[in-house]
Amino acid sequence: MVATCLHCSKSLGGNDVLETLPIGRRIAFDAAQGRLWVVCRHCARWNLVPFDTRLETIDAAERLFRDTRTRYSTDNIGLARVPEGLELVRIGAALRPEFAAWRYGDSFGRRRRRAVLGMGAGVAALVGIAYGLPLVGVGGMGALTVFNYLNFARIFTGPAVRVPMPDAAPVALSNAQLVKAQLIPGPESEWVIRTPTLRTTRTLAGFGLPSSTLREFRGPTARLLLAGILAKTNATAGSRRSLGQAVQWVEAHPTLDRVIQWGPEVAPQKGLAKLPVAYRLALEMSLHEQSEREALAGELRMLEWQWREAERLAKVSDGLAIEAAEAGDGPEGRGEG
Repeated sequence: MVATCLHCSKSLGGNDVLETLPIGRRIAFDAAQGRLWVVCRHCARWNLVPFDTRLETIDAAERLFRDTRTRYSTDNIGLARVPEGLELVRIGAALRPEFAAWRYGDSFGRRRRRAVLGMGAGVAALVGIAYGLPLVGVGGMGALTVFNYLNFARIFTGPAVRVPMPDAAPVALSNAQLVKAQLIPGPESEWVIRTPTLRTTRTLAGFGLPSSTLREFRGPTARLLLAGILAKTNATAGSRRSLGQAVQWVEAHPTLDRVIQWGPEVAPQKGLAKLPVAYRLALEMSLHEQSEREALAGELRMLEWQWREAERLAKVSDGLAIEAAEAGDGPEGRGEG
């Protein structure tokens, strides 16, 4: 296998992952058809690998693909990114569980530890203030107390989640309003978020002014709002047990819409903040994964189109190679006559 593209003559790069094929940074394979390609990152053309190293490399690529956490698939084609920088394009039916949601465990765990440490620092500051107040006298104690109350009130009533709107002022929710937000499944795959919001105006002291009416959000705005709410309400979530249960739920309901439609069976008529921790984590996993899938949808469609063209050419190339091999085994191929 040459190290340069057959189409544009530029370098195909290399990898330290596949011992039998150290050439290329994006490898495509079809185990059912026995095809193997190195995809050029410059011209996006697919270079067919000769027969001699195919099978062993395909087996190694299949194992890597199955063991990789970060992977995305459509019905016919999948893309996996190996930590060492190699990308694998797998041709064939999607693997199950297709949703490798457990890969979020590390990030959720780190977020949980940061939130717990932040809460600990806040408690320590309050204790310090409480013990330090007698040292500053009655007047100083009153001023610090008022300042402390104002600061906490501002945090509690000020914007905690903010979502931009295309033709209007941003939608903002305070920490006090987060606990009142509701996720409501609708018919088929429709769902809405019903929640109070902050008014666009604020007081001079920085306090948010809550609206007296509930608003409903759908579509992209609802998804952005849901992401912001879950990031806040799940800040201290992420224990090993809750993550394990969330992964099981996500694997059983592998899309965001299905997780939401299944929600009333878990906890009917409850606000988002009061839903079970594992279910909230499952929602957040599904939301992240759907966003990533949509971001990669265009790339996967392009890869599928490139694969179909490469497969057409591979059939011709392999057919000619097989005919040549069979002719070489016959009397004429051996020079007999």
